[in-house]
Amino acid sequence: MTSKKEFADVGPVAPSRLGTQPVGEVAEVAEGVHQLKVPIPIPLVYVSSYLVEGDGGWTLIDTGFDYGEGKVAWEAAARSLGFSLEHDVSRIVVTHFHPDHLGAARWLQETSGAPVYMLDSEIQNSRAVWEDGDASRFVDHLVRHGMDRETTERATASMRMSLALPEKMVALEEGEELPLGPGMARVVRAPGHADHQIVLHDEGRKILFAADHILLKITPNVGLWPETAPNPLRRYEESLRSMRDLPVELVLPGHGPIFHDLQGRVDELLAHHEERLEAMRREIETVPKTSFEVSRKVFRYGLSIYERCFALAETLAHLDHLVLQGRAERIEDQELVRFRAS
Repeated sequence: MTSKKEFADVGPVAPSRLGTQPVGEVAEVAEGVHQLKVPIPIPLVYVSSYLVEGDGGWTLIDTGFDYGEGKVAWEAAARSLGFSLEHDVSRIVVTHFHPDHLGAARWLQETSGAPVYMLDSEIQNSRAVWEDGDASRFVDHLVRHGMDRETTERATASMRMSLALPEKMVALEEGEELPLGPGMARVVRAPGHADHQIVLHDEGRKILFAADHILLKITPNVGLWPETAPNPLRRYEESLRSMRDLPVELVLPGHGPIFHDLQGRVDELLAHHEERLEAMRREIETVPKTSFEVSRKVFRYGLSIYERCFALAETLAHLDHLVLQGRAERIEDQELVRFRAS
């Protein structure tokens, strides 16, 4: 589950000159660290996976979808770097449960025999989401917040498809340190885009493997979904602030350009969400509206059905945050949830 995220640059932090290779290709972005732009069949076009060479074999970070073109890219990347997916992979790390990050993990595990590492709570969450098979809660959630049932059911058919999970998943703990190439990386929990997402911080080399937590050019989708814990935007902003002053000189994100100015980008993201909160509050000043109605005003028109769902969920997270701040109130009846400014 992932989205187009946001739809415009929100600040002047400059992209790096690293990682400018075409989609489907791999390039070294730090000593022993290679970025592979894995093709994915959604508007984001690719997910950035990272291949880290170590004495005991290669660590792969995030996987892309279970998708033919992505598998071809993985095989080509291994050949170009001179290692074997079948024999030389020691570990697969997945940052969160969305299918553009977890989807090909089972295939890579079956190919390599390597264990898949995820945060302990994300292993449980992945099983709950992808092995349940009942999408009715997902449909009811979007309908209750204003999307018509026919559109919701069409979107759900592709967004909540079944996903084959790896058979061997090893639990990571928050704060744990992993050997990663010539360095050590600390597991940092990074809620917001996904409740149980992690990023990896190599303090010695000042590298942050940022997953979908801190992106450049686009903003991570922070949405309120059926499985999301309350107040995701508050938890996202708290997490951003806690990371702002980490010793980091290289940010390796899950989507979009690599960049270097972590502090600057955190400040941009916080400012963006404050602007978005105010824009949404203006939409509910005179007439109570559903999240879907507000999303149609605040996000650009011409979105795919898939993207409309993410716009709704992100709008709901912001309206929920306004309620938490005392700037809006929630109005519920048997069919719909609406919001109005306080």
